[in-house]
Amino acid sequence: MRSDVIVVGSGAIGGAVALALSERGLKVTVLESGRIGRGATWASAGFLGPELDPRDPPALVALSTASQALWPDWVRNLEERTGIALNFRRDGLLNLWVDPDVPQLPADLATAPPVCTGERLSAAEARRLEPNLTGPILGAVLRTEDAQVDNTRLAIALARSACGLGALYRAGTPVVGLTESGGRCTGVRVADGSELAAGSVVIAAGAWSGSLAASFGMRLPVEPWRGQMLSFDAVARPVNHIIICGELVLIPRPHGPLVVGTTLEKAGFDARVTLGGLAQILARADRIVPGLGNLPLSRTWAGLRPGSPDGLPYLGQAPGCEGLYAATGHGRKGILLAPLTGESMARLIADGALDPRLEPCSPARAAQQMER
Repeated sequence: MRSDVIVVGSGAIGGAVALALSERGLKVTVLESGRIGRGATWASAGFLGPELDPRDPPALVALSTASQALWPDWVRNLEERTGIALNFRRDGLLNLWVDPDVPQLPADLATAPPVCTGERLSAAEARRLEPNLTGPILGAVLRTEDAQVDNTRLAIALARSACGLGALYRAGTPVVGLTESGGRCTGVRVADGSELAAGSVVIAAGAWSGSLAASFGMRLPVEPWRGQMLSFDAVARPVNHIIICGELVLIPRPHGPLVVGTTLEKAGFDARVTLGGLAQILARADRIVPGLGNLPLSRTWAGLRPGSPDGLPYLGQAPGCEGLYAATGHGRKGILLAPLTGESMARLIADGALDPRLEPCSPARAAQQMER
């Protein structure tokens, strides 16, 4: 059976694209090599804030800010359609920096004020909001609009919503190649040797997108960035805001656990948790909130984020190949960018209208990145 669009990948990005296309009445098939949404989406922290890394390109910050504004209505519609509680909460964010002269300061903690918008607070003002921040902090920036979502439920909610509009999801269906005719992508080839036809194909396979694109002769230098995380059980929330300090992220879940992360490692496709990674995370967290390491450990996990050399995602039509599109390379901002990515890609595929904000994210730039 021929689909209008095949989406390869069922994470936040693939699911958002599939939903937006289904809302336009297109016949969509989503193919997933493993379980639905159990990749980077499930393994992330669920943080929804546009400003995290000062190295982020301005175009990425602009996209992230625009997508953040879409989240309240987008998540409300998802919950109403599916009955799945996604626990979207605007807890607000405290972005901290610490005293660089403190002995044995863990690596990757911020020692200078962050370059981000928000209300600048002294250390005393930050501690009035969060009394457990007794580490060597010098100040903070408060951002009240930043939020969190239950990322472990997001992909399932997207799948249920899209299927309610006629989309078909197929788990356990690895895509091993793309098919073409006359310079146009005509579908995909799956692991059992069969071919599935479609008018268009969207590569949204996260860290595995590059190898899939290469099977078609397309350059898409997506690289896996391993992120390790852990969570603590806590009777009372140790903090009430999302806390960031350099690479440290603390996210208090509404139902109890405190999520702590994260690492940013180039470890290939090795998604295993390591003792070194967990020790690094715990050292940072215990420095900012002393005594945190005494809480009971709930679980540990890791995921592979799809990164790109310049930090921007690949969003748009593949150069020189009609019918083939990329929606990948979102790095640590895949969940945040899901609403905007879904809507913009659906508009491009269904209507041929390119959102000008996507121009810096053109997959055509990948050829230049590979030549450097």
